[in-house]
Amino acid sequence: MSLFSALFPPADVVEELHDALRPLRSAHPRLRWLHPARWHVTVRFFGEAEPAGQLDGLDRVAAPVLRLRGSGTFRQVLWIGVDGALDELGEAARVPADWRPHLTVARGAVLPHVEFTGREWTATEVSLVRSHPAEGYAVLERVRLSTSNA
Repeated sequence: MSLFSALFPPADVVEELHDALRPLRSAHPRLRWLHPARWHVTVRFFGEAEPAGQLDGLDRVAAPVLRLRGSGTFRQVLWIGVDGALDELGEAARVPADWRPHLTVARGAVLPHVEFTGREWTATEVSLVRSHPAEGYAVLERVRLSTSNA
């Protein structure tokens, strides 16, 4: 079991990306495609840490406007990039200097390149998530990010 904080895209953003990846899923059936319910942008990975206090201070961070765009690969992972003003969130979450926000969509040996630009969305909350390899994700806590309408 491991603990991480994450941004989960809204349903319409997930659906848009899922539809855009449909031809690639057909063309690359040997890849291990992650189920869209598991798609998230990891903010910070905590490993086997205790959950208490991991999201402290994030409620003062402005909700960033984001967009999924482009793709990349590393260590047999195909990911979709995330554009947007994430510096404030990254600083408040104390992310490592090499943090590269992305959304993992597939794993495998030979990975395609994805040309994709999605719609904008506002990340209104950060979730603290416990990952159980056999069972999936359990959201332990949510913190709303500051919006101009709040």
